[in-house]
Amino acid sequence: MKCKFFAGGEIKNQRNIYKKMRARLQSKGTLSAKRMMKRLSGKEKRLMKDVNHCISKAIVKFAVENNVSVIGFEDLTGIRTRTEYKVKKKYRYHHSSWAFRQLQVFVEYKAKLAGIITEYIDPAYTSQTCLRCNHISNNNRKRLVFRCEACNYEMNADLNAANNIEHKTRDFRYILESQGCKSTTHTHEMT
Repeated sequence: MKCKFFAGGEIKNQRNIYKKMRARLQSKGTLSAKRMMKRLSGKEKRLMKDVNHCISKAIVKFAVENNVSVIGFEDLTGIRTRTEYKVKKKYRYHHSSWAFRQLQVFVEYKAKLAGIITEYIDPAYTSQTCLRCNHISNNNRKRLVFRCEACNYEMNADLNAANNIEHKTRDFRYILESQGCKSTTHTHEMT
């Protein structure tokens, strides 16, 4: 199974710069500061749209190169309202401002052009389920490390969750194939 991570460190740094500039301009409160904030807002939106286009293009390219027939996403409907109270105040900007739905839409239309289906998977317990033994516990995930309290299996927490989404996506693909809806020529899924 092949896997590809998209690191967001560089874009996170750029967004922090915009956030600090906005805070400085808001504290001034002048008319010219408000105009500058409006320009910055547009610039940041264009930057995020470009980043999402580049990432979506890379995801679909990876899928095509690896004969992926279904791309699985977590169904993140309502994620901001469900998790807002769990996120510390200083991290809320990053948590609530990423245009993840825009990224999903970009992947959907590019995947469709390539003949690839996108499927939204129930995210329940994907980050708490052990890939090896299927044990589910809130204690299995500690930040970026996943360690199963039942079998001691350990790996990157995001990779473990992605693998669980991949398994659910594979199940979906098998259902499609059993109903004659999709050819069996593609054998790999991607999360």
